[in-house]
Amino acid sequence: MRLLDIIFYLLRKGSKITMNELAEYFNVSIKTIQRDLDKLSVVGIPLIIHRGKNGGVEINRSYNISRLMLRYEDYENLIFAMYIAESISKNLRKSYLSDRFRIIDNDRYSQILSKYKKRYILDYKDEFDIKNEVCKMIDNALDNKFYIEVYINDRKIEVFPIFYVIRNEGLYLYCYNGEYLLIYVNEIKDVLIINKIYEGKIISYEHNKEKLYINSVL
Repeated sequence: MRLLDIIFYLLRKGSKITMNELAEYFNVSIKTIQRDLDKLSVVGIPLIIHRGKNGGVEINRSYNISRLMLRYEDYENLIFAMYIAESISKNLRKSYLSDRFRIIDNDRYSQILSKYKKRYILDYKDEFDIKNEVCKMIDNALDNKFYIEVYINDRKIEVFPIFYVIRNEGLYLYCYNGEYLLIYVNEIKDVLIINKIYEGKIISYEHNKEKLYINSVL
C-alpha cells in the first residue's frame, strides 16, 4: 500500500521531494524509501531522481497512472464503489480516497462522478462510523472470537459477534446469544469484551435473515 501512496504523494506535490521528506512523511527509514523507489522504477513508474546534496525525487508530470493500471471500465467501477461507500460511511469520506483519484485524472474523475450523482441517489437512513470506540471494541472481539456485552437503552446483552451487516437502515451487528440477532450499531452505547469463546457452528446471515430478531424493534 505504501508504494501506491508514494505515487499519489509525488503526484500531489508535483515537484521534487527530498528522501528525508518522504521518509519522515511515511515514518520509515531513508533506505526503505530508496528500496520502495527502486521497486516503483522496476514496474515502470517514471521517476526522476536528482542526485547530490540538493537531490530528491519527482514523478514525470506526463505520467498517467490510470492508463497504466486501469481500464476505463475498472476506473468507472472503482469510482462508483467509492461514491456509494463515501455516502454511507463517515470514515471513508474522511479518508479522502476520492481526492487520490482526482490527482490521477481530475477531468475524467469529475465527469464520471457527476454522471453517477445524477443517476443514483443514495437514501440511507443513517451514516455509520466504523472507527468509533464501540466498533473498535467489536472489531477486537471479532478478531479474537470473544463474546461481548453490549449496552443498549439501559439494557445489557451478552452476545457472540459474528460480523457486520449493512442494511438500508444502517450498520448492524449479526450476533448470537442462543438465538441470532441483528443489533443496530448506532444504538450501542458501550461494549465490554468477555474472555469467553464460542466454538459452535454458525448459520450464515444469507440463510437466516428472514428469521432474525432485530433489536431496534424491541
